[in-house]
Amino acid sequence: MKKALAILLALTLAVSLAACGGAASSAPAASTAPAASTAPASTAPASTAPASTPASEAAPAGMIAEGLKAAMVLPGPISDPGYNGPAYAGLLRMEEELGYEISYAESVAAADYENVFRTYAQQGYNIIFAHGSQFLETAMLVAEEFPDTWFAVSSGFGTNEKNISGWNLSTYDVGFLTGALAAQLSESNKIGMVSGAELPPIVMMYDGMRAGAAYINPDIEVQNVFTSDTADSAQCQEAAAALIDSGCDVLSSTAGVGSPGVIAASDEAGQFFVGTSSDWSSADPDTVVNSVYTDWGAAAFATGVLYAQGELQPRPYSNGVAEGSVYLIGYGELESAVPDEVKTRMDEIVAEITAGNINITELVEALAA
Repeated sequence: MKKALAILLALTLAVSLAACGGAASSAPAASTAPAASTAPASTAPASTAPASTPASEAAPAGMIAEGLKAAMVLPGPISDPGYNGPAYAGLLRMEEELGYEISYAESVAAADYENVFRTYAQQGYNIIFAHGSQFLETAMLVAEEFPDTWFAVSSGFGTNEKNISGWNLSTYDVGFLTGALAAQLSESNKIGMVSGAELPPIVMMYDGMRAGAAYINPDIEVQNVFTSDTADSAQCQEAAAALIDSGCDVLSSTAGVGSPGVIAASDEAGQFFVGTSSDWSSADPDTVVNSVYTDWGAAAFATGVLYAQGELQPRPYSNGVAEGSVYLIGYGELESAVPDEVKTRMDEIVAEITAGNINITELVEALAA
């Protein structure tokens, strides 16, 4: 008997600006924030990523960023383990492994974007990271006034072709690993996805899932239900039940806060669930067989490496499996339930993607042709 699904969601908001590291400069003053202070170690969020760092994201030898300053602007608190916290962890790695002097501003309101950007630029920060496409318009504006400052915006696909780049995560890669694993675990030859709103990143993840499943088994059927960006657990559980009734025996979800409903439906049916973006194992370790983790911290760190090496270009960058930003968390309590040949095949797929022998974009495009 599987344990009943029990999830406690706690949302906290903290508006503050803090500087990290002994030599870090003060964070910019904002009208809604208290004076900057050194962030205590206890404020760092607990990471859900594996303790070991994927080999492809290992830091180059030496503190290559000594003398450089990096700042990060976050829309939420660093205590958020799903989005803001992992990005902040990447900034900490830049300090510890590359030698950057760092500072961050958390829970920054839209009205303060411009002030925070300008202040960091005026304080001589070489590169300013902003976490979220909502910062791109402001970055475009301020970057023109500070041509010697680099602005790196996550989920950003625009650039001024001068000093703005994007640090993005490959949703194709997330979907591909999800589909490849689900296809190997399926006995009915049907797998399903409960998606969020029909937005480009969500559609891309589903397309990646189809490509990953087809890579394992060209004859497998992949079904999908789009919900909405406000779908709750009950709505997603109903969508998942419909997929199960249609014959899908392994499910996944990109429905965010609605995903626990998909896990609950999978639990009731005695089926596996493959998580996406975060580590969902704590929701139900007897149902969540693995999760494809999207590591914003690794993507930020990779950008910091490129900047320190003088190789960062004013264009969007996609960080996926090969860059160590997308990876499987692990099988957890279901390790013994997953056949060794499945685990070996997944390891081989990751290695082939990293080596450039599997081009996921080409496989997705081939399915659409």
